[in-house]
Amino acid sequence: MRGWNHNRLWGFHPAVATGDDRNLGQKVADQMKRILATFAALWVVLIFITIWMIYNSHVSGQHSFDPYPWILLNLMLSCFAALQCFILLIANKRGEQIASQIAQHTYENTQSDIQLLRENTEITKQVKKNTDLLDEIHLHVANIGKRLDAEMGRFPPNPPDGGTSVPR
Repeated sequence: MRGWNHNRLWGFHPAVATGDDRNLGQKVADQMKRILATFAALWVVLIFITIWMIYNSHVSGQHSFDPYPWILLNLMLSCFAALQCFILLIANKRGEQIASQIAQHTYENTQSDIQLLRENTEITKQVKKNTDLLDEIHLHVANIGKRLDAEMGRFPPNPPDGGTSVPR
């Protein structure tokens, strides 16, 4: 029977319990939702009611076990509706539990992403500060080297203003 499949929808989400990680209530709720929350189940109930009404109105004639106004059918549908209320509440509770688990997981991931972004921004600021200091040291060393007429490396310093303070 095709229909609602717990694993297909969110079975691979790391925050949602699946398979043997679910308790008995969760497994039953998922199974009820898989079977009852389908158009096939709706059609089965509609066909059953239609056959019941046709049989007890026209086919069986005087020997029908539930003649019009189908009191037995009405009683069965009332009982079914009472049970269906609890089934829907159980399935809804399971859906809310899954949505809550996914929301909590998303929140935790977002918070860790925000923390990583803050740390990365701080490290980037420190690297920029250190790079600026290194450029300044390089500029001073190059100026000292030029004053002493020392042989310098291949890479001239780049001052922060983009110009060259070392005469060439």
